[in-house]
Amino acid sequence: MGCQITFRNNYLRTFHSSATAQGRLISQIKIMSQTSTCALWEERHLSSQDKEPKLRLSLETRVTDDLTVICCKGRIAYGIEAAALSGEIAELAPQTRRVVIDLSGVEMIDAAGLGALISVALTAQASQCSVKLAAPGNLICQLLELTKLTSVFEIHPTLDAATLASRGQAA
Repeated sequence: MGCQITFRNNYLRTFHSSATAQGRLISQIKIMSQTSTCALWEERHLSSQDKEPKLRLSLETRVTDDLTVICCKGRIAYGIEAAALSGEIAELAPQTRRVVIDLSGVEMIDAAGLGALISVALTAQASQCSVKLAAPGNLICQLLELTKLTSVFEIHPTLDAATLASRGQAA
């Protein structure tokens, strides 16, 4: 914004002053130079802002006799992250009856990530496997509520609570 204000002030001064033709030409060249410098700075500034850190999704799966826990860290987003979670459940669901997905390490979920969670629910249901979500952060919890995924998944505030609830189903 600072560049635009400078440009506007120079523009107004150039065309509304009583300078000679040569003076106006020099002023216009200075304006063009400032505009180019401003545009270059803005382009660099915006491109550096757009580059978010690459938060890959890491999945740590722990399988016990009666329960599988998948700990997610990073983001569940479009691309390999969302596909990784769906693939993990597709592989595990036929082999287990109870899965807890720990979301405490998840920083972000986008639309594809929500789609992956729906895929998880469908895959688990087809394999008669129960899936519970554990420890989503406040923003992720709000997103799950807004998208009504709270009616699809049982959501627990901690991993321990989800694990106990899951094991309680075994009885």
